[in-house]
Amino acid sequence: MTVTAALSSLPFLSFKASLALLPVLVFLGILMILDSYKLVGLHRILQTIGIGILCAISAFFLNSAGFRIFAAETKAYLNYGVPLLEEVLKAAYLVFLIQKQRIGFAVDAAIIGFGVGAGFALQENLLYLGLLPDATLLTWIVRGFGTAIMHGGTTAFFGILARNLAGRGEGRGPWIFLPGLALAYLVHSFYNQALLSPVLMTALIAGTVPVLLTLVFGWSENGLRQWLGEGFDRDVELFRMISTGTFLRTRAGKFLLSLTKAFPPSTVADMLCALRIRVELALRVKGDLLKREAGFEVVPDPATVARLKELKYLEKSIGPTGRLAMSPLLPKGSRDAWQLERLGYR
Repeated sequence: MTVTAALSSLPFLSFKASLALLPVLVFLGILMILDSYKLVGLHRILQTIGIGILCAISAFFLNSAGFRIFAAETKAYLNYGVPLLEEVLKAAYLVFLIQKQRIGFAVDAAIIGFGVGAGFALQENLLYLGLLPDATLLTWIVRGFGTAIMHGGTTAFFGILARNLAGRGEGRGPWIFLPGLALAYLVHSFYNQALLSPVLMTALIAGTVPVLLTLVFGWSENGLRQWLGEGFDRDVELFRMISTGTFLRTRAGKFLLSLTKAFPPSTVADMLCALRIRVELALRVKGDLLKREAGFEVVPDPATVARLKELKYLEKSIGPTGRLAMSPLLPKGSRDAWQLERLGYR
């Protein structure tokens, strides 16, 4: 190919690249706009896209080995082995975040999951753009609006299901990830089997995934709004009781006082202080979310950093046995733990 011919083909190549790469990024941007509480910032989105790219690179080498190992069953491996490998790779990051209680709601699970899938699709489509420079426009429409949205959607729905199971107080065992992984695998495997024409499959994916994710966003934000209202009132009342001393006359306060039979009074006092700081920090997180919903910018608060340091010091002073003894006083549920994680508590 001459230089002149190569230059004349650049606009067409750019158009094909746009078809292959932009749809998934545009929809990811729409998800971020729909996130009225701004649970996932741009820095974190870029991080998830980068992780998705690493997953795609890993999948390329692992699948290359897989196709060599199962050379006699290439079609079977493409239909069943590739979807399982790729969905496991994409899901791994969300498993880590959920286990570490760094995802609080279905909204951020959906955005992070779609971000990982988007990064995976970007890397995969860039690879195919290099390998198939002469592919038709239809190929890139299918890959951009079908395959890419599929990759983002399956990982997003995996995160949503896993987060909801974790939020029901069912623990964080491996089983909570199986339903989401099974759904992602079945959708991916069905897509790879090409039981429908490429155009029809693309239309099905592009028409259902965005609608379903938008519905999930509305449902999850309603749940978040309800949790904020109920939790804020509860925390304000608890903080008032601790500050005025009436907490010690409650059932929970009497339980705390009973711990003086097993721990020094100074340790029990530290427990009460730690409980108060936890309530303060919980109110801070809920207040920040309400500000974001109202459109106000949230700036870092040095007092919050000081409170976190004080909490760490108190919990170290209380010791593991003391923390276990006071655990009945602490709020239960992954969202309560997520609040401290959101403030940077490790």
